[in-house]
Amino acid sequence: MRILLTNDDGADSVGIRTLASVLRRSHEVAVVAPSSQRSAAGHGISLHAPVTYSSLDPEGCIMRIAADGTPADCVKLAALYFLKDSPPDLVISGINEGANIGSEVIYSGTVSAALEGAYLGFQSIAVSNTDPSFTDGYAYAAEMLADNLDRLLSFGLPPYTALNINYPRMKHKGIKIVGVGINRYSDSYTEAGERALKIGGYPVRDGMDEDTDVIQIENGYVTVSPVTLDRNDYAFLDKMKRIGL
Repeated sequence: MRILLTNDDGADSVGIRTLASVLRRSHEVAVVAPSSQRSAAGHGISLHAPVTYSSLDPEGCIMRIAADGTPADCVKLAALYFLKDSPPDLVISGINEGANIGSEVIYSGTVSAALEGAYLGFQSIAVSNTDPSFTDGYAYAAEMLADNLDRLLSFGLPPYTALNINYPRMKHKGIKIVGVGINRYSDSYTEAGERALKIGGYPVRDGMDEDTDVIQIENGYVTVSPVTLDRNDYAFLDKMKRIGL
């Protein structure tokens, strides 16, 4: 299988290099990823300036490209330019340096890159190591994904849907298929210099449903959650249509 790897931490980050080294044992791997840290970049793309890129030592991959763009840019560049004549069978974004659970998926460049792959018609997966200080988590997550890749793809992902996978801050107890939680943050700004403000805060998880990624990660499980580009609220849409204007 030909796999495109990307991320939002940069082409030389530990997560993507670990994943590439594991996957290329059995698959063809191409890397097209940002040239620098682009965490929380969301699903933005570069419209008003060209995206520059450089070729890196392939390290056993088909190619390793570092692009000065967003994670979504990198998937587009790979699909529409670098791999146009030999497209990937699968897009994997990660392994991210930190969690992408609950409401974090709104902002995540990692998840957005996977959803860009789904938007372009590819089977796509995002994978994250919840705690970057748990350095063994990268290797554990890479091996877990490689071992379960065929099974994960056998579900048959619907159009515009990707899988969001998170690895816990310990050797995992098992794998749970769960929904994405809706957690809030105690966001606030502090002064970080003259006319400069920095956001900070901590997650608020009171009353969280047990059957979510937020809780099951804390319980020591790998979480697998399908996420989609379809932003429709169908139940409320039906209600509005029934009531009318």
